[in-house]
Amino acid sequence: MNAQQEYIAKTNHMKRDLLLLFVKILLFIPLTYTLIEYKSYYEQAPLLGRLAYSLNVFLSANIFISGLRIILISWYQRRSTFFHTSARGSFVLGVNRIASVLNAIVIFFSLMMAFKINPKDFLTSITIVAAAIALIFKDYITNMISGLIIMFSDQLTLGDYIRIGEYEGQIIDITLVNIVINNDDDDIVMIPNNFVFTTNIVNQSFQNSRKVSVEFELALNHTTDREELKRRLGQLLDKHSNEVLENSMKLKVLSVQKDVAKYKIQFTLTNHGKTQSQFIKNIVLNEVLKIGNEA
Repeated sequence: MNAQQEYIAKTNHMKRDLLLLFVKILLFIPLTYTLIEYKSYYEQAPLLGRLAYSLNVFLSANIFISGLRIILISWYQRRSTFFHTSARGSFVLGVNRIASVLNAIVIFFSLMMAFKINPKDFLTSITIVAAAIALIFKDYITNMISGLIIMFSDQLTLGDYIRIGEYEGQIIDITLVNIVINNDDDDIVMIPNNFVFTTNIVNQSFQNSRKVSVEFELALNHTTDREELKRRLGQLLDKHSNEVLENSMKLKVLSVQKDVAKYKIQFTLTNHGKTQSQFIKNIVLNEVLKIGNEA
C-alpha cells in the first residue's frame, strides 16, 4: 500500500468512526430526555426502566471512550505528520485494544444493572475471589501488559519483518496475548508477548526491508576458493538484475569448524516481497548445492 492509499484508508476509517459516534449521540440524547421527562412511566414498568437506564449508561460511557479514542488517534497522526515521522500502526492498535477492553467492562456492568445486580455489592463480594484469580492467571495478565507495552512502544508494528529467537516472518497481528507472524513457509506462528522481553529481536523493517540474508554451510573437503564462490554467486545474482540490486551482494565467512565452513550471503532486492525473497533464496541455495557437488 503506497502513501496515498494509506492516507485514503486512514481518512475513510476516521470518517466511519465519526459517523458511528454521531449515531450513538443521536440515540443517547432522546433516550436521556425520555428518562427525565417520562420518569413516572418507567417507574410503572420497572423492567423497561432498568433496560433503558442500563442502555443509557452504556451509551454515555461508550461515547466517552469512542471520543477519547478518536482524539488520541487524530493527535498521534497529526504529530507524526508535523514531525515528519511515519505513523506506525502499533500505537493505533494499542488504543483500539484498550477501547475494546473498556467497552467490554461497560457492557458487563450495564447488564448487571439491567438484571438488578448492584455493581458495588458485586465488586465487594468478589474481592477475595479476584485476588485468587489474579494469582492463577498471573502469566496471562503479564502477557496482556507486555502486549500493551509492545503496542505503545512503536518498536514493532503490523507489517514489520522480524526475527525473534528461532522464528522469522512478517507480523500480521498483535493481540493482548501474542504476536502473530507469517513465516516464509506461510505458517502462522503465535509468539507469547512475554517472549519478546526475554530474547533478542531483529527488526529488519527498521533498517532495510529489502535486505535478504542466506546462511549455508559447505564441507571443508568440498569448499571452493572464497573468491571463486563469491564470483559464482555474483554471476548468479547478476542474471536476476530485475529482482536483485546491482553490486549489493556481500559474502561473509561466519566460522570455520572441524568439518564445515559456514557462510552468509547478503543482498538487496529491488522491491520488497516475501515471494520474491523466497524465490531468490531458493536459487542461491540450489547454486550452493551445485558448487558442493562439483567440488
